Amino acid sequence: IKRRKMNRTIVCSLIVSVLPAAAGFAGNNLVRPRSTFPSSNNRPQSNLAESLQEDVEFQSESNAKPYDKSALNRRDVLGQAYRTSAAIAASSALFANPATSNADIEGVATIPQSTAPPEAKSSNEDGKSVTVFKTKSGLQYIEIVEGTGSTPAYGNLVAISYKAYIKLPDIKGKQSKLDEFDSDKGYLIKHGNGRTVPGLDEALHTMKVGGKRRVIVPPKLGYISGGLGPIPVGPYGRYKLNTLLDKMVEVKGGNFIFDVEMKSIIEDEADQGYYGDESISPDDFNTLRQNLEGQQQAAREAKAKAV
Repeated sequence: IKRRKMNRTIVCSLIVSVLPAAAGFAGNNLVRPRSTFPSSNNRPQSNLAESLQEDVEFQSESNAKPYDKSALNRRDVLGQAYRTSAAIAASSALFANPATSNADIEGVATIPQSTAPPEAKSSNEDGKSVTVFKTKSGLQYIEIVEGTGSTPAYGNLVAISYKAYIKLPDIKGKQSKLDEFDSDKGYLIKHGNGRTVPGLDEALHTMKVGGKRRVIVPPKLGYISGGLGPIPVGPYGRYKLNTLLDKMVEVKGGNFIFDVEMKSIIEDEADQGYYGDESISPDDFNTLRQNLEGQQQAAREAKAKAV
């Protein structure tokens, strides 16, 4: 069927192209295109448009001569028709088989979600005893200041300030230090849209306005895809981040560390309601599935009776 449609398209384009050309030939008004560019014998054919125009003559100004309209013959008409039909056929093929768009796939990361409370354990941080919380996803954080405001909902705009580091593992007894690669005093996030480092977005979900945390993000919750933020604005910061990422791959370890303060939470007036903090329960999902199956069965029975 596709081949028949393509043949019809080519035939129609031939007819549409030949008729005006024939009319111009009869009236002696058809003019062959000329250009002032040099000869195209050595011109590279790099794309479809150039290959379709390979029959068009390019002459230099010094050798340009007025075209003799009486020399127009059937070959010129058919050549013009062929070029037009080939271009239309190529365009039809592109529309029939468009390339897959990954705009909604690339650079989007799923945020770990769990209702289970995090595990708490004591740890020694810079010679001080602190409580480290660990979620089921592997994210860890230290509550520096709890905050007194509300927590953000998915879909809210969240303003934060942060400093970002990479901590490589200790190698051969040599203790590695925090290596800062970025900082920002006013960074705005669309919470839950999948464009933020998953570990950082997960940590922000339980923070309160005014709160401060040290967030320890494992590699599996870090920069797992292109397009995730936050990333340094300047070229040096990005070079440093890429260098540290290469080192993490080389030593097969390390963590991302964000010192974060939540400044404010803003409700997005343009939010279409695609975000939600609650997912459907298994019982509700089964009820919904049974209802849909019942409706489909009733529609099939009604269609069978009608026949």
